[in-house]
Amino acid sequence: MLDAAKQQFVRHGFKGTRLEAVAELAGCAKGALYLEFPDKESLLREVIDEVMRSVRVRFDAEVASLPSPRDRLVATLRFAYMMLEAEPIFGLLLRGDPELAFMQPTPEAAAKMPAVRAQVDELARWVDEGVALGEIRQDLDRDALPFVIGMLRNLPAHLPLISGLIAGERVLAAIVDIFAAGLAARATPRAPAAARPATRQSKRTNPRRSP
Repeated sequence: MLDAAKQQFVRHGFKGTRLEAVAELAGCAKGALYLEFPDKESLLREVIDEVMRSVRVRFDAEVASLPSPRDRLVATLRFAYMMLEAEPIFGLLLRGDPELAFMQPTPEAAAKMPAVRAQVDELARWVDEGVALGEIRQDLDRDALPFVIGMLRNLPAHLPLISGLIAGERVLAAIVDIFAAGLAARATPRAPAAARPATRQSKRTNPRRSP
């Protein structure tokens, strides 16, 4: 049922989706659908929650399990772009569709949500771990980094502005590369090697034979 609803929301948007069409696509009675979801809003919320649960499972397996904290942070951004491609329903939310305003919490409310707070704390811990291992620069603002990633995740919404100029996939790949370079610990410059004194090669002379 939720898969059918997701297809309808992606194809027709929130306003254009009809519960009757969802029930027909899911192969269930309209009354059974209304019994579980009295309106489209409650249905969309359940679809989003289900997608988020499956995304979290993939995130834990593909990103959180990486041994390097720096790789985890870079993979977090790359994973976000991949999920926007794999789950088009995120695009509906990302574009800020006025019809979906009820799904968008205020920044103050979002900051207090346990799931959001847990993710922010997780990313900050990875920064601390990376600094301790010498992978991440020590002057990185650990508290700001989770929100930097959050803002970078929204950049695909602006790709239509450069349509025809450069491939969007190329831009996103460059963003990930630049982000990764910005995390890297700065190499300590090596002191110049002390000049070694030149060694003189002594000439071998044949000893004079006494007459």
